[in-house]
Amino acid sequence: MKFGIIVSQKMVDRSASEPFGKLYDYVCEMEDLGYDLAWLGHHRFSPTTAFGGGAAGEPSAPLIVLSALLARTRRMEMCTNIFLLPAYHPLEVAEEINTLSELSGNRFILGSGLGYKPDEFETVGWGFKTRAKRFEECLEVVRLAQTGEPFSYSGQHFQISDCTVVPPPLAGRPTPLWIGAVSEPAMLRAGRMGDGWLVSFAEHLVELQEKVARYKTIAQANGRGSTICLMRDLHIASTRGGLDPDWLANVVKVWRSYADLGSEPDRDHLSREVMFGGKAVTLEEFTPNRAIVGDPADCIRELARIRELIDPEYLLLTPTGVSDLERHKEELRLFAREVMPLFRTREGAGA
Repeated sequence: MKFGIIVSQKMVDRSASEPFGKLYDYVCEMEDLGYDLAWLGHHRFSPTTAFGGGAAGEPSAPLIVLSALLARTRRMEMCTNIFLLPAYHPLEVAEEINTLSELSGNRFILGSGLGYKPDEFETVGWGFKTRAKRFEECLEVVRLAQTGEPFSYSGQHFQISDCTVVPPPLAGRPTPLWIGAVSEPAMLRAGRMGDGWLVSFAEHLVELQEKVARYKTIAQANGRGSTICLMRDLHIASTRGGLDPDWLANVVKVWRSYADLGSEPDRDHLSREVMFGGKAVTLEEFTPNRAIVGDPADCIRELARIRELIDPEYLLLTPTGVSDLERHKEELRLFAREVMPLFRTREGAGA
């Protein structure tokens, strides 16, 4: 596996002489610890998070933020997770991602999806209810722009005549197009049109097994890549006694907020009872197959199950229940020392 860490704008201190200094230091430290990828979300026109109501952690201009991070790192890949592609004209996005790939030596990955907040589209004149079809057309245009050759395009939403996007992609690898998908139609779209599937942290591991098999079959039938990028909540302490007793309650609050905003993934029966029925469970009952929680030995066992059942190429670690940023960094350090070396992809080797 390769391992990814989140980039949160909550690390930005706008009162400091260098507002992004702590964020730059964090990403460079994570690269030194061996993490393979840094990813960040995307939301527009809101000073608060899309869930939970705190200060916004997702940048409104993620490609600009990533350009600064790519310039300060040597090895890490950078990914949007997810970029609101149907809220933009695809030619503008194509120019920017080709430029990012060029300046970074092909270390940029575009992870995109539909989005679920109407104002993020309607404020700039894009229809919210038409975003699914527009998203597919955007993906088609961006992929044409990866050829480096002149092209034309005729769709329902975009008409493009004899266009060449510059710069062309660097030789060797077009920018991978990963698709975030939490619903059945979105998963099918990822198989038809993407190079990878960004899998929600809410998916139950055992139930996900059959979905991954279907996704890979669809991708193969359409001549697409099928990289699996599994998101999982992480909460690790040197001993179980060091775990935050409020961690599960924090997770429930965030997951409910997603549902309230209309972003409701498939959930297993117990998850639904805990999220919406108020069922009380222990961490030991809830976290297996749903999160990576516990001491290093617990986390190693869960990763072994993930590798056995899903075997994702990437594992993207999410800090949903960990509200303190400094604690999150400490947990990533512990995970890198005690857990990650047992599962990391070696250069030139398989997972």
